[in-house]
Amino acid sequence: MARPRVVNTQFNDETIYFSEYTNHLLAEGDSWYGWAHLNLDPSSNILEQLDFRDSTVIVNLAYSGDVIRNMSDAASNSLFFFELQGQRYHAMLLSGGGNDLIDALNPDNGQPAIIAPRGRKRPDVAASYVNATALKALTDDVLASYRRIVAQRDASASNADTPIVLHTYDYPTPRNAKATFMGSPVVGPWLLPSMKRAAVPTSLYRGVSDMVFDALADALVDNLHQPPEGVYVVDTRNTLTRAKPRTTGLSGDWINEIHPDAYGYALMGRKISATLANLGIM
Repeated sequence: MARPRVVNTQFNDETIYFSEYTNHLLAEGDSWYGWAHLNLDPSSNILEQLDFRDSTVIVNLAYSGDVIRNMSDAASNSLFFFELQGQRYHAMLLSGGGNDLIDALNPDNGQPAIIAPRGRKRPDVAASYVNATALKALTDDVLASYRRIVAQRDASASNADTPIVLHTYDYPTPRNAKATFMGSPVVGPWLLPSMKRAAVPTSLYRGVSDMVFDALADALVDNLHQPPEGVYVVDTRNTLTRAKPRTTGLSGDWINEIHPDAYGYALMGRKISATLANLGIM
């Protein structure tokens, strides 16, 4: 087994000779596919941890912070849709929805936040701090965005029958663990501030966070996993060892609050590699 060659076209314009590779994959997504371009050692990404028997090249358009609603917009993501119409790929790998969720925790568009003060609800119940209406709006928006990508795939001249493989996220622990660059913290945390703004008891941090991430994962699995239509959702929940509360760096399989370390990505990569192998991409 060997790792693929991952070429991130957002930051590398080198020529790819597809005839040199047995497997040709197209990837689009967020930091779980594109984190490594920031050189945040020892962080990696899922794509670099995939294993293949045959030589494989992955054309990767992912970048940190991207949201699925932008990925699905042909006007703002023309390179992705250009690839759909041009080069023939054996599979498309998508990683999205996580940043949409993070944005919805502290929206700047006037919409209510997903994690909110409980009001008169019970203080000892995680659901009291989750705005179900806002959460449903988020999952509906993510699903609509993925469906736009599926429709673009279906309408493409070169990839109408190319399978789409996407993944869920695993369970992060709200904690003050920032992403670092050259040893210095640069961004984050992402979940912890929302917990504090909503006055969530620390004993419920995990319960509230898990409820939100489960809602996103369930929406993807229940609505998008359609093998007859060539769409596969790899449920990667309960893959990683959780980070411990109140830690500020590497803990469990997590390098910071919402990103796994290289080993964690490798664990998730095994599940995605298994799905690709079942599709004959080995």
